[in-house]
Formats: sequence, structure tokens, C-alpha cells
Amino acid sequence: MRRFTMIMRSPNRAVRSLTTAAFVVSALVTPVLATQAAAQLSMPQPPPQIVVSGRGEVQVAPDRAQVQVGMETQAKTAVLASQENNRKQAAILAAIRALGIPASQIQTLNYSVMPIQRYDEKTQRVVIDGYQVSNIVQVVTDKIEQAGPIIDAALTNGGNRVAGLDFLVKDRAKAQETALTKAVESARRQAEVAARAAGGQIAELLELNINDYERPQPRAMMAMAKMEMADAAAPTPVNEGMATVAVSVTTRWRFMK
Repeated sequence: MRRFTMIMRSPNRAVRSLTTAAFVVSALVTPVLATQAAAQLSMPQPPPQIVVSGRGEVQVAPDRAQVQVGMETQAKTAVLASQENNRKQAAILAAIRALGIPASQIQTLNYSVMPIQRYDEKTQRVVIDGYQVSNIVQVVTDKIEQAGPIIDAALTNGGNRVAGLDFLVKDRAKAQETALTKAVESARRQAEVAARAAGGQIAELLELNINDYERPQPRAMMAMAKMEMADAAAPTPVNEGMATVAVSVTTRWRFMK
């Protein structure tokens, strides 16, 4: 007859084993954490800093005009609307070139053919009543005084759109340099004021970021031309004004007591 013997392990021994293992893990981890904390404390901290932005601008006289004129026509079919538009646009271009402006300075910006739609309440459907053709050209000239005559040439020869008039500066390098100098000087003054208010002063410049130069956009003063051209003999008055070249910077300075 076989005899079976059952061995019972004491629960206290299991608890003691777990406690011992936990102590060993804790003993291993604690020095690692202490080492990391000591390393972080020993790392050099960045010096106090002041970050400010500055902006500079320069007023310059524009020396280039950019005029956008064109024609819109409507007809029952797209072909008829396009033919009428082409005929009038040819007359407009001929009149502009007669001012002494070469073809290389005339560029087509937009040409579109779109249906003229409306909603029919009876049929509850969208119907097409005709088509509209639009043709816009851009004329660039270094003779600013020609801006008004260009507009007049377009309107007196069938044009009915003046899409834009801008006065530009051809060589902006010198103006941009002056504006940049003013922007950095402005940022430095602001940093000095902030440092004094905080009871210290600025030291060396740590970082300088130049933002995009702002394109000069002078406001063109132009009388709105009526499409009917009631008085075709009256020239379109244009005042080019002054162009603003601007630049902004972001600077970072070291602050010290």
C-alpha cells in the first residue's frame, strides 16, 4: 500500500521572500534615481533672457505702375460672348500700345467663360440665360504718369473693368537695409527698457530672426471711373503717393543683474 506525504509550506516564508525581493529592487533603483537627480542639478541652467520684436519702415517714392484693366461681355451663347470680348479687347490693347508701351509689358492675367445662371421658381430648376466672358490684362510701366492714360485708353475703347492699380518700387534693397537697421535698433531699445525695469541690463545678442520683408503697397488715389464714361474727355486722376518698405525682427538677449 502506497503512502502519500503532503508537505505544507509556511505562508510566512513566502511573505519573507517577497519582502526580500522588493528590498533588493528598491536598493537597486534608488541609487539610479539619485544619480539622475544629481546630474540634473549639476547641469548648467540657461541664463535669464529677454525676447522682444522690432519693426522698421521707410517711405520711398514709387517708380513703377502696375495697372489691371479689362473687359466683360455677355451674350446668349459662349461663342458670341467670346467673339464680342475678343473684338473689344483687341481695341483696348491697340490703344494701350499706342501710348508707347511694348507688348512685353502687357500680360493676360485672367480669361474666363462662365454661364449666367438663375433659379426658375416655376420649374424649380437652374436655367442658363447666357454666358459671360471676362478678360483682364496687366500693364506694367516705369513711367508712373502713364497710369491714368492707360486706364482711359481701356475705358474709352470698350473696357468696363479696372481690376487694380498698384505703385511699386523697382530697387528695394537700399530701403530694405534702412528698414532692417531701424527694426534692430527698435528691438534693442525695447530690450534695454525691459531690462532696466527688471533691475538689470542686457548683455550680448543671442539670437536674431528676420521676418519676411513686407511688400510696399502704397494706396493709389484714383477717381472711380464710371463704366458708361459720361465724360470721356476727362482724364482719370491718379496720385501715386509714397510706398512703405517695412521689415520686422525678433531678438533674444541675455539678461544680467
